[in-house]
Amino acid sequence: MKIDKALPVPLYQQVKQYLYDKITSGEWTVGHQLPAEKELAKQFDVSNITVKRAVLELVDDGLLRRQVGKGTFVTQIEEKDITKFVSLKNEAWETHHHPHKTLSFKTVRAGSKLSTPLHVEKDDIVYQIHRLKMQQNEPVAMEYSFIPQSLFPDLQQPDIENDLLYNIFQRKYGVQLDKAKIYFSTILADDYEADILRVPKGEQLFVFERFTSTKDKHIIEYSRFIVKQDQSKYFLEIQL
Repeated sequence: MKIDKALPVPLYQQVKQYLYDKITSGEWTVGHQLPAEKELAKQFDVSNITVKRAVLELVDDGLLRRQVGKGTFVTQIEEKDITKFVSLKNEAWETHHHPHKTLSFKTVRAGSKLSTPLHVEKDDIVYQIHRLKMQQNEPVAMEYSFIPQSLFPDLQQPDIENDLLYNIFQRKYGVQLDKAKIYFSTILADDYEADILRVPKGEQLFVFERFTSTKDKHIIEYSRFIVKQDQSKYFLEIQL
């Protein structure tokens, strides 16, 4: 591994190009584990910071992914439809399986934070559901959902196991869904999010906030999805 320190090209870009060539040439295939950054720094005769910057840029480009405690691997960008990811209507709910791990299911008072988005009184009771969305036994998103208890008075934790909330609304309660409004933002992973989603602390995560209304214009649900960015590129497709 040769880096020419006499060139005007920054060292991290030379390292990045070398790694990029290994991946795009097919020499390093999907799933290939890179040497540790310290080992790469030694082989390139550059600093650890130089190697880390090169690796992080390739992570941002979607060519590498980092797994806490495991290492850095060659990956492949997977395109995902945002509307499907945030669990919009699924016509085949009777036959589909939707892996979720329930972390918390309880009732709380709406308070000032939930009364406004859910259009309820501060003293009204809402279900507070915290779940982990799984894909191939790997966590891909944290889901926080809030639902007015008055609309679904007998909702129990077993009802939501490995299923979409929308399926439950329609199958068990016969609710006619109308619209979902979704907001997009990003955050940096804190200690809890990093631990649950198995990402480094400070890694950027997508945030999708969803407000669901019925045919009679009632807000029945507010959900917040905190989503890993690795290996995925999200899209919206609009019919013209």
